[in-house]
Amino acid sequence: MENLQFSSFPSSLFEQPLHQGEGVQFLDFEGAQIAFDFQSAKAPCEKLLVLVNGYQRNRMDFRAFRKKIEKLSPQTATLALDNRYCGQTTVSSSNPLTVIRMARDVSALAAFYCKILNLKDFSLLGISMGGMIAQTLAAGNENVENLFLVSTTAGGLGRTWPVAVKDPSSLEYKNHYENLDSTKKHMERYFGARFLKSSTLLFDMMCKTLVKSNTGEMNESAKTQFLASSTFDGVENIAKIKAKTLIVSGDEDQIIPLENAHYLSNNIAHSSLVVYPEVGHLILIEEPEKFANDICEFLK
Repeated sequence: MENLQFSSFPSSLFEQPLHQGEGVQFLDFEGAQIAFDFQSAKAPCEKLLVLVNGYQRNRMDFRAFRKKIEKLSPQTATLALDNRYCGQTTVSSSNPLTVIRMARDVSALAAFYCKILNLKDFSLLGISMGGMIAQTLAAGNENVENLFLVSTTAGGLGRTWPVAVKDPSSLEYKNHYENLDSTKKHMERYFGARFLKSSTLLFDMMCKTLVKSNTGEMNESAKTQFLASSTFDGVENIAKIKAKTLIVSGDEDQIIPLENAHYLSNNIAHSSLVVYPEVGHLILIEEPEKFANDICEFLK
């Protein structure tokens, strides 16, 4: 496993002109310009929470969530990034994308900001593919204090695939956003029935946005991330996680079914599991208030 400890980074990493102010910044790191933004704590800073999003989702999804964290846990600073092949992050390296590669990016950012905030440890929250990145980093970095694994899987033999996936070995990337009908059919699988019934206008708006953003460049990036996440196998690493861990899943998740959360909970020491009833894969959208409250309560 690639070295993910803070001690593995060269001193030049800490000489980059990054700051604690608002706005997008870029970490120049190992063949990529990693886009991120930092949000200072409103009270004297005691914690850093690093937010890692899922497949083809960027850091902007966390905007409303971070405002809630700011109110509920004012001593917590937050940092959110765009993974490689997503958002404003650009990649110059020709090396294959892996979950471990993305975990090292997150570790580098955490190392930089822990140093300037004078913190020894940090907390880490990953959603879906971001959860794969987060558990990988927590297994290989002793500085992770609190770990949040949301709507995610250990991969490999610990992965329960959706019922529709008959043969995982034959999975191939498919563009689901060619038109509005195909987009709606695909996106319905991401939400619980309650949300789809009560939030039809929001669902339609999200689907139209996805169709509008469907470009050749986006599809190439999506394919790259798809290959990295669909082949992920972290089963041998999760026993190494020492961080206090909260696992969160919706009981109607059709993308990464609830069985995956139970597997993580059963195999990670110092872990607890929260299951949201009548909720699908996108907890950040379906249960924003409860989710923020649960995260902040766990951070105490």
